[in-house]
Amino acid sequence: MMADNVSVDNEISEVNGNDSDIERDMNSDSGSGEEEGVKTDVEEFVNEDPFDAPNMPENPVHQFITTFAILFISRYVVNKGAAILIEFINQLLKIYGKDFQLPTSLIGLQRMTGFSNYANGIKKSVVCEDCHKVYEQDVPLPTHCDFKKHGSQSACNCELMKVSSSGAMIAKRSYIYNSIQRSLQLHRLGYFDLVRGTIIDPMHNLFLGTPKRMMEWWIKEGLIDDRKLATMQTMAETMVVPMDYVVLKSKIGKGFPYIKAGEWKSWVLVYSPILLKAVLPIEMFRNWISFVDACRQLVKPSITFSDIDDGHKFLQEFCTECQRIYTPTILTCNMHLHLHLHETIRDFGPVYGYWLFGFEQYNGLLKNVNTNRKDSFEVTYMNSFVQDTFKGDFVHAALTCPSQVPFLPLLAKLTATTQPSTSKNTITFPQRPFRLSAFIQAYSNPSLPVLGNEPLPPSAFTLHIEPPLAMSDVDYHHLLDYYKVAYCMPNLEGYQHPSSPFSFADNQIIKLKSINLLGQVYKGCKYASGRGSFVQSLFLGSQGNNRLAYTGQIQYLFLHSFTPPVDNTELQTRVVYQDKHVFAYVKWFQIEHDHSRELESVDICSADFIACDFKCILPVHRISSVVATCDYKTSTNNKKILVNALSHKQYN
Repeated sequence: MMADNVSVDNEISEVNGNDSDIERDMNSDSGSGEEEGVKTDVEEFVNEDPFDAPNMPENPVHQFITTFAILFISRYVVNKGAAILIEFINQLLKIYGKDFQLPTSLIGLQRMTGFSNYANGIKKSVVCEDCHKVYEQDVPLPTHCDFKKHGSQSACNCELMKVSSSGAMIAKRSYIYNSIQRSLQLHRLGYFDLVRGTIIDPMHNLFLGTPKRMMEWWIKEGLIDDRKLATMQTMAETMVVPMDYVVLKSKIGKGFPYIKAGEWKSWVLVYSPILLKAVLPIEMFRNWISFVDACRQLVKPSITFSDIDDGHKFLQEFCTECQRIYTPTILTCNMHLHLHLHETIRDFGPVYGYWLFGFEQYNGLLKNVNTNRKDSFEVTYMNSFVQDTFKGDFVHAALTCPSQVPFLPLLAKLTATTQPSTSKNTITFPQRPFRLSAFIQAYSNPSLPVLGNEPLPPSAFTLHIEPPLAMSDVDYHHLLDYYKVAYCMPNLEGYQHPSSPFSFADNQIIKLKSINLLGQVYKGCKYASGRGSFVQSLFLGSQGNNRLAYTGQIQYLFLHSFTPPVDNTELQTRVVYQDKHVFAYVKWFQIEHDHSRELESVDICSADFIACDFKCILPVHRISSVVATCDYKTSTNNKKILVNALSHKQYN
């Protein structure tokens, strides 16, 4: 009895409304693979053309109609709607005197276009709900699981089948599988090496593995008790976390229950360097910081070979010290994989390109797949997922005639999973070409002159704007001083009493709610509870030979137009000049000469801002990093701020 066949028929026939055709198709697919036109083995599939559609019409317009119909149905139409849509298209073709008709059933349309080829490799198995034994589709199935656990004399005996809503016997749990090798051969990746291509997932390896294990060990051994958890929670509630990190609200005080990967990432990079020092023995804390330092290096969106080597060195130190400090049971295979992670990054690049954060988020998109909310939805999910993967390739293979080019934008709407959104009330202006290397130099080298009108990433200029307004006289005074210093124009006049219409800076600015620089979002302090407003920038010391990282809070972001007087010969020799300047008005904290948190790379600042001057006008190009902040009191009850600088993004 092949119960999984029944479940597939029941689900898909009710979804698409073509019972007899789908029954014949699925029955042939679930057999031994010897039926004509059905090839399930990878070896056979390699020899066939995955985009072969011998029954496609020759007329280019008919090809477009057929392709559009199959893509539209696969994306938007469920239940009986597919047959109705096909009938409607056929009626239109008759009305306009066309001699071409679509197949009346969905399975016929899939066969005509070759669209059904993509799901041919899907295999369906029955799985025991208790012991998870998998029963292959081409073997007779028992009614109850016959697996015997190690050392047990009796079988699992879990019931494998159930009665569906339609009265048919179906599998209680199914396992749906599509060969990765087969999928890669659809994509024509003949060079793929399965062994070399096996990736260590940094999300699980770094964040769902070691942090969870270490925290469980510290709590189990009594190193972190309920009182310490409560203390850490109180301190964590004073922290302001950057926009790209999850806020751990009350989970720290509750002992880290049900923590997800994104939350563990925040714990490792943002919270733990600040919160753990007071609760762990110093030797264990130093060891943990080696792991944090490794993560800081390896999870950068843009990474150098030197960063990879440094991260590997920190992981080696962490694992070696774990072996010495803790009992051997603390070590796991996952920790061994820490030492191979650098090879994965060297082969495949920054972790943002392949770690499973994106894949896990895709699980949410699967919820949007249309089903009939009945039994055996796994097959529907798998078919929809596999077919969506190949829609773009299908369109380019099916439509090859130059006259079909105008149809491609319409079909692109049916192959893309999301559509770009347009925003009203935006501002754009021309600029010189953006260069990433120059942008990095602007924030990493404080000795380079930066005016504020240099090129920014194209994505930064889709900005939500407010109407122009007058800058406050106090802030305007600092802006005027900034221009005097930046442009070496000590005689630049204010707007109140200019002697010439060309020799002053006006006070009209456009405030911005936020700005996106290569994926990193910055905001003023009044938005999102201050998240995204705390930043660092590099300044030269008084001697001009050392770099100091100052921490501040963005009060607001703004645009200002300024064109120096035309008689300034130095500026006349510059390349095409842009008058639009993009600034952040930043209030800076006083640096404290307290190095007690140097081990964990946490700075200590005064809780009060220093007096404002022209240095509060900061070109956004000069923002070197985002920071997390935490309120802190010294032993003498003085208020301070702990600052944890974090790498900002460098990608679109």
